[in-house]
Amino acid sequence: MKKFFTLIISSLFSLSLLAFDGSRLSISAVTSSQELSVEVDGRKFSMKDNSITLSYLTEGYHQVKVYRQAKRGNGNTFGRNVIIYTNSVLLKRGFHLDITINRFGKVLVDERRMDIKDEWYNDQDDYYDSDNGGWNNGYSNVMNTREFETVKTSLRKEWFENNRITSVKYIIEKNNFTTAQVKEMMLLFTFENNRLEIAKLAFSKTVDKNNYFLLNDALTFSSSKDELARFIRQSR
Repeated sequence: MKKFFTLIISSLFSLSLLAFDGSRLSISAVTSSQELSVEVDGRKFSMKDNSITLSYLTEGYHQVKVYRQAKRGNGNTFGRNVIIYTNSVLLKRGFHLDITINRFGKVLVDERRMDIKDEWYNDQDDYYDSDNGGWNNGYSNVMNTREFETVKTSLRKEWFENNRITSVKYIIEKNNFTTAQVKEMMLLFTFENNRLEIAKLAFSKTVDKNNYFLLNDALTFSSSKDELARFIRQSR
């Protein structure tokens, strides 16, 4: 077991400078002077120069809202925000989605596959989180594909499930995951109670909790699915 933990830690530290694995979202707006703010999946961000770029987002649908402060008749702003754009956008793994809002409120959406050879591939991302101290509350260290495959390979070498569950607990404690990754870890186990335990343990370390219902596919019994649903409701 000690050797396994050493392998995991050394693997995670050595796998750097890897190809981008995730999705990138850019939002920009053309406006005269008003400062805008954006909300992605309920998390609020201020937009530097009315633009923002967020990376390492999970694939799937994300709720995006862009606000501006309403103005009184004398031109002064007051507390109420006005939504100038709201939509549920689909982010694909390995793609960069760009949303531009012009001065007339028209929205242009463009999408492009990210390529490490492109100059804009390594553009700096913005992390102007007005409430949470950074994107994903510090969940930026989501495992990329190669790291996760290394973890799965190591877990498969654990012959007994009780040893494997001990290893998974350690891995979950030290990392963050997507729902898809949690599901893959669950499927490494035969016993239903172990799969359910993993789903519960990983919930707080999962960056796309809105997709957690997909874990039902990894559970066989309706009682397990109901128990997971209750756990999620109580944990929110």
